[in-house]
Amino acid sequence: MNQEMEDFALDVEVGANRVFEFTHEGKKTKLFTRHLAGKDYYSFDEKRWVKLPKLGANEVLVSNAETYRVFRGFKPSGLHAGGAGALITQMPGKVVKLFKKEGDTVAKGETVLILEAMKMENEIKSGADGFIKAINIKEGQALEAGFLMVEIEE
Repeated sequence: MNQEMEDFALDVEVGANRVFEFTHEGKKTKLFTRHLAGKDYYSFDEKRWVKLPKLGANEVLVSNAETYRVFRGFKPSGLHAGGAGALITQMPGKVVKLFKKEGDTVAKGETVLILEAMKMENEIKSGADGFIKAINIKEGQALEAGFLMVEIEE
């Protein structure tokens, strides 16, 4: 949000017309929100209303003007809500090859499996040192986004 050309973040739940009071840099401020025609808006003065973007699970708000889609599952896969020991698909894909089995040790950054998504083969790497606690997939299996493929115990 940008009231006086300063960027700051505020997490609020918009649902109906609401007023939030908060202190920012020692100054008390009111934030007005409203829900109209399926869209959410905010204002600091109830005159100029700014539309809030809707964010999905795989999106990150970079500025109020644009929302960028971020896919984290195809980088060293410890960068998600499941923790460093959970390898979770972020897009639909197909398991091409498994390099580990349950009970095997794994080092952080080591390739655990290859997942084909969007016509590309992606190395899925461990986000932590440990051992493979559970493998919930098999080679050739098609997966939906959000599927817990492998659990690594640190």
